[in-house]
Amino acid sequence: MSTETELLVAPGEKRQRPRRDRTRKKLTPGQIVVMVVLAVLVLIVASPVLYALLNSFRSYSEITMDPMGLPTEFTLDNYIQLFQQTDYGEALINTLIITVATVVLLVAIVPMAAYGIERIGGRTSRWIYVLFIAGLMIPFQVRMIPLVKGFDDVGLYSTLTSVILVHLGGAASFGILLYCSFIKGIPIEVEEAASIDGAGKFRTFWSIVFPMLLPVTSAFVIIQALGLWNDFFIPLVFLDSSSAGTINVAINRMVGLLTSQWQLIYTGAILAIIPSVAIFAAFQRYFIKGMSVGAVKG
Repeated sequence: MSTETELLVAPGEKRQRPRRDRTRKKLTPGQIVVMVVLAVLVLIVASPVLYALLNSFRSYSEITMDPMGLPTEFTLDNYIQLFQQTDYGEALINTLIITVATVVLLVAIVPMAAYGIERIGGRTSRWIYVLFIAGLMIPFQVRMIPLVKGFDDVGLYSTLTSVILVHLGGAASFGILLYCSFIKGIPIEVEEAASIDGAGKFRTFWSIVFPMLLPVTSAFVIIQALGLWNDFFIPLVFLDSSSAGTINVAINRMVGLLTSQWQLIYTGAILAIIPSVAIFAAFQRYFIKGMSVGAVKG
């Protein structure tokens, strides 16, 4: 009987699938040690977040009397009071505006600047590239006082615009370094074919080059978005007490010399963590892919 005939199954009979070997492989001692170490590290990293989460459901008296205790009841009173008694809501909106505006400006400007540096070439482009990289080497503390004085002279001090501009200037240097190393790996023949078809430099970049930069762009956006959302020092310096500040500044203002609103501090910290974790969890694979591709291209 031929092989094709053997493969035929009679009507009403179920085709038997090959059984998989369900026997679990035994872990080696080395693997067990690695898993134990990872479990301990996870507990160390997660314990502060879990501690803040539990205390966000406790009252001020419960926290002060027994800081390591558990909530007697799970209510949302602290979350309601956080928005009613503090400027946390306004600070949340300010943080969102700063993060979104800065990221949009970075994506619109930095890739084009890196493309111009790499494709125009020449001594001028090299000097421009060196100036951008020098921005990574100069500490922010050196530039802080001149920037505050300059923004105050032009009337931008204690505005969201000043914070956005400072973040934009600081992140542009890292963006130029990242994009330039990636653009070097893009074959110029693709752009020459577009120019033959009549496309200008601007259209060639946005239609041909920029889609190729999406992996590194995703990694760049995630890095900057997380950094902007969690930033504390720059809003503290460039936004005075007349502004609600950002979420981290608003939480810091709840800490007083004599008393501190610990129940609201823990609640605000938990609300500040949630967007960061959600963003990274949603775009984790794009972040890893962008960093790995950028490393290969560089």
